[in-house]
Amino acid sequence: DHFFQGQALRLYTPLELSFSASKLRNMDALSKSDPMLVVYTKMDGRLEEIGRTEVILNSLEPLWITKAMINYQFEIVQPLVFRIYDVDTKYHNTPLKTLNLAQQDFLGEAFCNLSEIVTKFNHSLTLNLRNGSGHALQGTVTVHAEETASSRMAVDMQFHCLNLDNKDTFSKSDPFLRVSRLSESAVAIPICKTEVIKNNLNPVWRPITLTSQQYSSKDDPLLVECFDFDASGNHELIGSLQTTIAQLENLYNSKAGANFYSHKGQKKVRFQLYDTIINKKLLHLTSRRNQSVFS
Repeated sequence: DHFFQGQALRLYTPLELSFSASKLRNMDALSKSDPMLVVYTKMDGRLEEIGRTEVILNSLEPLWITKAMINYQFEIVQPLVFRIYDVDTKYHNTPLKTLNLAQQDFLGEAFCNLSEIVTKFNHSLTLNLRNGSGHALQGTVTVHAEETASSRMAVDMQFHCLNLDNKDTFSKSDPFLRVSRLSESAVAIPICKTEVIKNNLNPVWRPITLTSQQYSSKDDPLLVECFDFDASGNHELIGSLQTTIAQLENLYNSKAGANFYSHKGQKKVRFQLYDTIINKKLLHLTSRRNQSVFS
């Protein structure tokens, strides 16, 4: 396994940690918990915060996009602590960095050493949540580690769709896209999510930027999923597409598009796909440029 390959005099490897959780406790009466994860390192008995995820609304099965960066130091024990909180609605507009964790509902915590994640076959580790006294709580947290890319390139792109399938009864779908990178073990790691466009079957989302640290290489597989947003957190999948940055570039250069597929037998979804210029496809890359992230 050459996942972490050291070099002479190289004492650490920079890693990116991704997080998800399952079967969390529901702390809200009329909706579901709004979970956020905070990760710490433990040094000399003290906790040092290294990152916070975004808040996922109304979800007991959160799949966070925000990553945490950490240096994996060989032959050194690096304890990690993961704590999950249900963020109260009145704090949803508060910047994450200034959010007072003591004012949020505690959903549980888990512990491990960084080496336990790294040495797993697929570099993913699932841990049971516990309370502050160490007693078992409902729910698990999964942590996935990947070595970060050294390239500083980025890609700008803009997606739009036409004639999406309508999943709502009294209105139109509220679509958004989620882009994930597929790891070698086929784990889908979310790297980007568009905004929700309300009541629209022909959405044009704001441009997004993906760095090579997020998509790894132009030929590594990506999963693009289109969902109909639901305020309850039960977003309905409209269709999905497996592709690469290189394939998206070819689609743009050829003025072509790509079909979404349903998860039922991997068949094309029944709605027609279109391109904005030649009216043939649905998913279309309207702009792309490489640039350095650093000026």
